[in-house]
Amino acid sequence: MFLSVEPRPLPDGWNLNVHPRGWIYFSSKKLKAVADQDIRDPDVFSQLLPLLEEHDSFDLKQGVEMHFHYHMCLYINHTYCIASYDCHEVNDLDDDSYRSFDANILNRRRRLYWNFLWTHPVHEKCPPKALTDACDALAWFHTDNLVSGARSPVPFSKAECEELSRVVGELSQPHYENSVAKVAFLAWFLREVCSFRDAESYGLHTLKETHAIAGQRRPKPVMSSRPTPALLPFINFIITFLFFGIPRTYLLHMKSSFEYGGRFAVMEKNWQAYVERLVREYSHFLLISTVLLSATVSLLTINDISRGAQAAATVSAFSALGSIIVGVFSIWRHQAKMKASNSWNYIRYAASMNMLGFHGHAMLLALPPVLLVWAIISFTVSIFAYMVQHVGDDDVWARAWTWTALAIFGFISVIVLSALHTFSVIWTYQRSETWSWTRSGSGKMSKESEFSNV
Repeated sequence: MFLSVEPRPLPDGWNLNVHPRGWIYFSSKKLKAVADQDIRDPDVFSQLLPLLEEHDSFDLKQGVEMHFHYHMCLYINHTYCIASYDCHEVNDLDDDSYRSFDANILNRRRRLYWNFLWTHPVHEKCPPKALTDACDALAWFHTDNLVSGARSPVPFSKAECEELSRVVGELSQPHYENSVAKVAFLAWFLREVCSFRDAESYGLHTLKETHAIAGQRRPKPVMSSRPTPALLPFINFIITFLFFGIPRTYLLHMKSSFEYGGRFAVMEKNWQAYVERLVREYSHFLLISTVLLSATVSLLTINDISRGAQAAATVSAFSALGSIIVGVFSIWRHQAKMKASNSWNYIRYAASMNMLGFHGHAMLLALPPVLLVWAIISFTVSIFAYMVQHVGDDDVWARAWTWTALAIFGFISVIVLSALHTFSVIWTYQRSETWSWTRSGSGKMSKESEFSNV
């Protein structure tokens, strides 16, 4: 089945223009007018004629035209790349009046212009200053990304700035001189630049005022969700003694991952890094728990094992199973929610739906390693109980080997506990160096360093 569309004639002096995205608009060089309505329809054109006659008395200068969007009229000055709904503000413009424009107002007029050119890029060539302005804006955005890093408020990331710079550099080639896509791209980019500057109150405040406003806009840290003061000592006791302080590591991990510096791309990157770290750590815990569970089950198969050793081995098996179950489920759920949009629901739930706040959520995240630690302790107790039951044997050599094993067990326990203590407290010390340079008799320099506990 074929659809036949009969061509409709255009009014005299009017041209039909097709945007790269496919929509059409109409322009007239003679009347210096642009219309979004389909003026091929006689009824629509008859409604536009009174508006054309009404604005024809303004005697528009070279480079100035009117844009009619139904009953609204926007005046465009292609020479200075500004637009306004006030004809005299645009039509009577010269170099002196352009330089006297307020910076904020000029930015808003330019945003109107680039927004118009983005939707109507066909009938006019690319303004000469478009490439210059685009390069200047990109240079600053790139610089601010390098200086401010993740806290940069500019609308494009460092990688996006590099890609945009490549495209802008390509568009400066001579074979793009009459490209409609070039006009549309630069108009879109410069519109975004002007919109960003307007949102940042471009040209309105001093440096001190700008810093004060930025401080007010800065989002509050999400880690402000804490348990009530009455519960906090009890929670700290549980975290320290029953959870071995492990939740504090996940609390810091959440704090660094959930900070919002003002850019969604950074939030998305932090969320992906957060999930990847959890998955990686849980995978390691799963492997260890699986091996430990196999060893525990093997221990339970021994015939002459005592009740104490059997009970400790059973606790170890249950703890390892709990670590495996929570770890597997957490990996499955977190890997299915890698999009940054999922992070907002995650943070909101962790902060508000849990009566313990982020401390409670950190305790839940720490369950796989905590249960694994309890499984290891229980397994160690079961092995110790199994050895102790042979201390009273009648065989002298059996008692000797038992005491030898217990001595080795005690020695290894001391070494392991010393290592655990060292690596537990080593991160609570911060190196503070004061450099005191002295010249020795041989002319060499020496330095003194001191360490202080924080």
